[in-house]
Amino acid sequence: MNVTGEFALVIDDHVATLTLNRPEKRNALTAAMWRALPDILAGLAADPAVRVLVLTGAGGTFSAGADISEIEGLSENGDDTGLTVAAEQALIGFPKPVIAAV
Repeated sequence: MNVTGEFALVIDDHVATLTLNRPEKRNALTAAMWRALPDILAGLAADPAVRVLVLTGAGGTFSAGADISEIEGLSENGDDTGLTVAAEQALIGFPKPVIAAV
């Protein structure tokens, strides 16, 4: 699986570490990150070498949440809940243990 840019992924000894990689923005998730998460998680779920997922943030901050600088461009009323819901559901339904390293 190729994960670059705003995410960093390392798989070592059956542990997948997925790092939110925007420390300059306190790892706030962009719309592109929300869109990418379901596919990333599906790939990790299907990988028999992965037994656990650690989700963390770069630079000493876990995540400030959604990047609010993008809200205006997401939709006419500034609300795109479907975007975050798909990612949240993918995380909730992830079939392996998930550790949030905050």
